[in-house]
Amino acid sequence: MKHRSIAITGTTGFIGKMLLEALSSRKRGPRCLAIDRLPPPITAPRVEGIDCDLTAPYANEHLAEILRRHQCDLVVHAALHSQPKRHEEYSHELQSIGTMHLLHAVNAAKIRKVILSSTTEVYGAFPDNPNFLSETHPLRGGSLSAFLRDKIDVEEQVATFARQHPHSVVTIMRPCTILGPKIRNYKTHLLKKPVIPTVLGFDPLVQYVHENDVLRAFLLAIEKDAAGAFNIVGDGVLPLSRALATVGKVRIPLPRAVLWNTFQTLWHLNLQPTPPSHIHFLQYPCIADGEKAKKALAFHPVYSLQEVLFSFQEGQGHDDTTEDTAASDSA
Repeated sequence: MKHRSIAITGTTGFIGKMLLEALSSRKRGPRCLAIDRLPPPITAPRVEGIDCDLTAPYANEHLAEILRRHQCDLVVHAALHSQPKRHEEYSHELQSIGTMHLLHAVNAAKIRKVILSSTTEVYGAFPDNPNFLSETHPLRGGSLSAFLRDKIDVEEQVATFARQHPHSVVTIMRPCTILGPKIRNYKTHLLKKPVIPTVLGFDPLVQYVHENDVLRAFLLAIEKDAAGAFNIVGDGVLPLSRALATVGKVRIPLPRAVLWNTFQTLWHLNLQPTPPSHIHFLQYPCIADGEKAKKALAFHPVYSLQEVLFSFQEGQGHDDTTEDTAASDSA
């Protein structure tokens, strides 16, 4: 590992925690700065917790001083909500304003490399989507939810930073839906139910990637200087109905209006974490092409689609899960 010191934002979120654990376990790994409002989730000799509120007015100056003092040459930005929040104002502030502060700090500290954690959902699920969405496809998901609008805003900020700083290496990682024995979010909450509602008359193709493959992809991005956006996807696709049958779930197709009203009611009553906007992804495809990551990062998923689903199924009863909430609203 050629980096002396790596700063990771959102280390109590799933991506940040995985990276922190993996990097700190290496015998000759880099020093890791865990930037979050909460203490680091692990204790290790080369891990130092940094209490920093990215939404604070002077967060950029505070963070720039920290990055310079620790001689960081790489920042992994994972302090982003990985699931929609009911308090959209704070979610926007953390993601959009927090990213703006971080990029100002990165510029001031002359950081050579930045890696952003995003998602393939930024493409959106639409009936006119091509069979496979490449990284050049427009990001249309913002029309579906404020959550995805903020994601796209963050990506645009990072892309603008890359254009303005051509000597920096800026990498955007877009994993598709992550499954495995440990991850827990609004999608896994829905998939863990024995009976799962779907949209009557629709059976879109779906794709998943194993949490261990996502970790390997991020480690490759850290080790290699590959600029640009990269879809991180698993091996193969399945119709939603077959994916649910693979993990032993009973599917109940409902009219879209009924399903939307049900999800909206449960969402507003705080009875489930799955927002009504997720119905778009139960109705239309959002399948990303992973060829670019294979060529530039040499990333090849180890787990087949069936293995991803079986791994998720086997881990459903375990308690050692990690809430995939990007620092649990605290970064």
